[in-house]
Amino acid sequence: MTPELTSNPLIPELMALLRHHPEGISEFSLMKALEAHPAFADLADDYQLCLFQKHFMIMHGLYTLQIRLWHEERLRVEISPLSVRLYEDDVSAPVAGTAPPDTEDPLRSYYLDWQQLGATSAEDVQRLLQGFFEHWNNPGARSRALATLALEEGASQAEIRSRYRQLAARLHPDKGGDSEAFIEVRRAYELLRGTDVNR
Repeated sequence: MTPELTSNPLIPELMALLRHHPEGISEFSLMKALEAHPAFADLADDYQLCLFQKHFMIMHGLYTLQIRLWHEERLRVEISPLSVRLYEDDVSAPVAGTAPPDTEDPLRSYYLDWQQLGATSAEDVQRLLQGFFEHWNNPGARSRALATLALEEGASQAEIRSRYRQLAARLHPDKGGDSEAFIEVRRAYELLRGTDVNR
């Protein structure tokens, strides 16, 4: 089924969840918290497309809040693969002193295009999944992978392995962790192993 929503009904609940989790919250946890939301009741029957639609609605809501809260309250929403956090714009915030959200960010522009929700088909989602590693295999891929593992450029293979093991132990689904974040960490690790000519 194609969603017929004309605006994002998740925004109030996303705002409440961000305020309730000042330490940060993962997208997986946001999705679980919103699972019973009426907006999720009429999504696609196809599992992967339904998951994409939930993901898209959450990301659209987060990027909407990122811009809205900056302009209305000078609050910042930091969106990363492992955590989404809400900060006051003061010297204690990790993102203090940075410019307002960049409206030219291609990722933000994609998620803020509400038409993408209804326009994306199951076949599109399959192509997105198949193209994931191609996306990572570009000049900025190593930097993004290092950021996912919270490592600096020049990290050794020993440091990469150690950090991966720490994150994997915490995020593994069998241990009650965040399955989507675990997958992102695993992909980053595999890419960093693959880009090391000495391994």
